[in-house]
Amino acid sequence: MQNVVAIDPQRREEPPDLVERCRRGDRAALEAVLTAHAPYLERLLGRVVGPRAEVEDLLQATLAAAISAFPRFRGEAQVRTWLARIAVRTAHDHLRRAEFRKRGELPSLEAVPDGEGDGRRAEDRLDAQQRAARLYEHLQAIGPKKRIAFLLHIVEGHPIEEVAALMGASKPATKSRIFWARRELMKRAARDPWLKTLAEGNEP
Repeated sequence: MQNVVAIDPQRREEPPDLVERCRRGDRAALEAVLTAHAPYLERLLGRVVGPRAEVEDLLQATLAAAISAFPRFRGEAQVRTWLARIAVRTAHDHLRRAEFRKRGELPSLEAVPDGEGDGRRAEDRLDAQQRAARLYEHLQAIGPKKRIAFLLHIVEGHPIEEVAALMGASKPATKSRIFWARRELMKRAARDPWLKTLAEGNEP
């Protein structure tokens, strides 16, 4: 039996021997790598689909897909980037489901990540919760690809090139998705100045 492996969750690149063990299906290596990156993946999924109970299920689906795909991983990208692509694809498939798209009710504000322990005042956390609820309410009406591109670039701050890579799209297509997401949000922002400010952002 392999010894339990511990790796630094802040490390961007895993040692080649650890990656090779993951390719071979070594359970200790897989557990170490996936555990290290799970918080990042969970946060990414939460940003894309919103503060919903499905995030945990989507994280588990992402990790299961990664375990299945690891034998085919050839190191064309960093493990973290590769896992993020799987997470984005999992979230996109989820958003496409008609059942999800028809669900209009947002979770209570208590379900929105409140930033506990980040040093913010309770009033600031509540304001952030309310803004998150407003944003995702409007995003319900936007197609998954446009929604994901907008969130990754405008909200998360990922460069266009990185968003394109995560979504498996070209830079022009990614820019177009962000542009049209902004247009659709602007139409919905007439009575919400904060949403208008967010939607305007910087040109991609």
